[in-house]
Amino acid sequence: MIKAKARKEGLFVEQIGNELVVYDQEKKRAHRLNQTSGLVWRHCDGTKTVSDIAEILKKELNEIADENLVLVSLGQLDSVHLLQEPINLSSMEIRSSRREFVHKVGTVGAITLLLPLLTTMAIPTPAQAQTCGSCAPER
Repeated sequence: MIKAKARKEGLFVEQIGNELVVYDQEKKRAHRLNQTSGLVWRHCDGTKTVSDIAEILKKELNEIADENLVLVSLGQLDSVHLLQEPINLSSMEIRSSRREFVHKVGTVGAITLLLPLLTTMAIPTPAQAQTCGSCAPER
């Protein structure tokens, strides 16, 4: 039984509209989580099961949310180290969960609204940003 716990230390978290931006100070990476991924991450407290989180998603997002949707989200969160411990799901299990959810929903509109989306960007340090000599305006 998976009871994932979100990593909290070394992170700066900001809610912007329906999205959540999580900046990892150690890895110098910013992660943009859509509403689905953000809700899953926020509810990963180490006590809730995948089923518990699926029920929360059903209430807050859409009644078609299920455990497969949560597993896909957890796989993404795990891949960018936003969970304290690895969830020990193979990429095959995560792909299977995604495929089962897409098959269940069957409509593109609902899928695009619910499927978890996590975008990661590398953020340069201030010193790195200032070293771009060719980026300076010509005088």
